[in-house]
Amino acid sequence: MWRLFKKKEEKPFVSAVIAAGGSSARMGGENKLLCEIGGLPVLVHTMLAFEMCDAVDEIILVARGDVLVEYSQLCQSFSIGKLSRVVAGGASRAESVFRGLAEVSPDCRFACVHDAARPLVTPDDIARVCQAAFEQNCAAAVTAMTDTVKQVRDGRIERTIDRDSLVRAQTPQCADIQLLRAALQDAVQTGETVTDECAALERMGLRPAAVLCTGENIKITTPEDLIVAEAILGARE
Repeated sequence: MWRLFKKKEEKPFVSAVIAAGGSSARMGGENKLLCEIGGLPVLVHTMLAFEMCDAVDEIILVARGDVLVEYSQLCQSFSIGKLSRVVAGGASRAESVFRGLAEVSPDCRFACVHDAARPLVTPDDIARVCQAAFEQNCAAAVTAMTDTVKQVRDGRIERTIDRDSLVRAQTPQCADIQLLRAALQDAVQTGETVTDECAALERMGLRPAAVLCTGENIKITTPEDLIVAEAILGARE
């Protein structure tokens, strides 16, 4: 994976920031990160993917204040050795990730941000996104758009949008640590709502590289997603 670097140049230090601060509002009162798929909690699947990825040097977990101890103990029980910090998030996605970035190692050159609720990400896809970021400063996992997309106005279909130019954004999203810090700090200070790290970087005039990844990297949002994730894990096995 690192063959593109000169022989004497080392792989940049990568800190993974796992965003685990969601409210699980559409899970009927259950904490989706503690729901099991394949016999393991969703959060554990996510953490293990980053633990097994050679591109990642450390992991920062950002979560709600009321579950910090529980998540820390869970990661310890599954021997997540790269976990260096478990920190409380903020009022928004941007603020939470920004707080995570404040806790990375001084050696960090790139930050790789991932939704904890995407447990089916693979170590290979994480590494591919990091590699693209090393080469182009920032990158994001995406998946191809397969549905026909329509633009609707006043309840009526107005036109069909060319899906060849569209993708579905996923995580991980990786960027030079200084660029990402500046982008998120600006979003937080101006009160701008950004739904992912790419949106913050785009506001600064940057164009993250799009890394086409598997459509299996779904986000757990509803109970139905757990069924789909279980099926995907079964097919992998």
